[in-house]
Amino acid sequence: DHTGMSMVAGKALAAGFRTLEDFNRPEVVLAARLGSTAVSAARKFMPKAQMRMFDDESQAYQELMNGRVHAVVASAPLPAFQALKYPEKLFLPVKEPFTKEPIGFAIRKGDFDTLNYLNNWIRVVESEGWLKERKRYWFETREWENRLR
Repeated sequence: DHTGMSMVAGKALAAGFRTLEDFNRPEVVLAARLGSTAVSAARKFMPKAQMRMFDDESQAYQELMNGRVHAVVASAPLPAFQALKYPEKLFLPVKEPFTKEPIGFAIRKGDFDTLNYLNNWIRVVESEGWLKERKRYWFETREWENRLR
């Protein structure tokens, strides 16, 4: 499957922003974790925007909540979770990740039986719709959260 970079924006500063181009302006301030691929993605897709980088993402999200940046760029699904957690202040301007990065299983080199098993399992559950259902449940909702308590 794939994941990628996503963005969550503040309703106060970015109301009406719906595309990456809306954020690609010199007066827009984006936040991301220092040294992350989010910084590279933001600079590639929104080069005109200002970048503020933080040692960890919690600082970037605090700046967003305080209205000092327009949006935070980070790996999906974290931006979506922030928008779900604070719907009165935050929103997802772009619904899908704007980069595409493959994800997969790590297995021992030369273990062709396990590789064959996993590849076939992925094909079966994908064709049944199970992967799409699980992705929605775990990455697009917070329905699972109370199970952790």
